[in-house]
Amino acid sequence: MRQTHLDMTDDHLAALWADRLAAAPLPAPDASQLEAWLAVEPRREALLAAHRDLIASTSLRHAMANARATARIKIKPRGQGLAPWALAGAAVAAAVVVAAWPGSALKLETPQGRQRIQVLADGSSVTLNGDSEARVALARRARNIRLDRGEAFFKVAHDPSRPFTVHARDASVTALGTAFNVNRLADATEVTVREGKVRVVSAADPDRSAVVVAGESVRVSARGIEGRLRFDPAAAGDWRSGWIELNNGRLGDLVIELNRANARHPLRLSGPALAELRLTGRFRATAPRETARLVAATHGLTLSEAADGIILTPSN
Repeated sequence: MRQTHLDMTDDHLAALWADRLAAAPLPAPDASQLEAWLAVEPRREALLAAHRDLIASTSLRHAMANARATARIKIKPRGQGLAPWALAGAAVAAAVVVAAWPGSALKLETPQGRQRIQVLADGSSVTLNGDSEARVALARRARNIRLDRGEAFFKVAHDPSRPFTVHARDASVTALGTAFNVNRLADATEVTVREGKVRVVSAADPDRSAVVVAGESVRVSARGIEGRLRFDPAAAGDWRSGWIELNNGRLGDLVIELNRANARHPLRLSGPALAELRLTGRFRATAPRETARLVAATHGLTLSEAADGIILTPSN
């Protein structure tokens, strides 16, 4: 990518590239420029992915529209080739809104076996499960959290003038005065509401949304928003109290949640087919060995232990 007299950070350039990619497919020369830029610094690919997700989110559409309406940006004439900032003024205005996202964000991270509670400046709180990572950006007109991996529970301070939205790989979840959980699994994102309600938008179909109320959960995958389940918020515990609840859930998801809660004795499956085994029950998150024994006994599996953890395999 060509440099200019401007001191452009990687975050800013990633936002501009994301805006270009959102507008139209890149011509071959520009695609080559992008590949070369990404190859210089490994973290640039993650930055670009974060900006592309964010620029496509419904929660920023209003902010981007406002930027387009009020922008007074003068673009230099294009030279030889097409630089990523040589865009229409409105597009750059939208990109600038997005560019502030990663650079000013508060990064929250936990290792396996540890949880973290963070009270935000607006009075909301975020509780991170083990092996989780999130970034928080509180602005004047919006509150955005990007859940890069793992699981988090959100207790949202009421402020209708600043929408509170959690962005995950498969979905964007906007609070409508609520407490809710977002869980990034291997092939989907699970949203569970314990108080109030949220609006869920699928990345696969951003023009459609679903309102999920207290006592309901939905699963959002590459196919869109899937089946809605109901539970009793007063009776059902969750990972914050040390329990994992499954209702016809995947063994692969149980393994992910157990490994978040335990730094030692990770649980592994011998093959991908086992991940699809369906389970219903309540499992103690901090007891991976006991949980593995229970699953093995009830589903005819073999449990073995190795230096790198506990392994479940189908019985011969």
